[in-house]
Amino acid sequence: MSVIFRDGWLSIELTAALEQLGEFTTELAEADIPYQLVSLTHSYDSNGLLTQRQREVITEAVERGYYDSPRGCTLVELADTFGINQSAASGVLHRAEGRIIKQFLEKPF
Repeated sequence: MSVIFRDGWLSIELTAALEQLGEFTTELAEADIPYQLVSLTHSYDSNGLLTQRQREVITEAVERGYYDSPRGCTLVELADTFGINQSAASGVLHRAEGRIIKQFLEKPF
């Protein structure tokens, strides 16, 4: 937790789960301590989003420039890296991209 005291205001940067933030603000209110919530950001742990295989293929695709324009590698070259055919590589990428896009659209900004 980062704390700054300036011009009579105490600024706190707190990283916590939403439930913990609720408990913190409840405690402030119960102690009759005025507070102002200036900014709230949301983050999540993306480790469970993709399978290990999807993460490996997506990571390799990004590192090799598959998503660059122009592409740094082709789907065939990417598939060869993993010793799989083009169709299998395409399927892994498609499922991973779908999960990433759906997760992106579900989360508030």
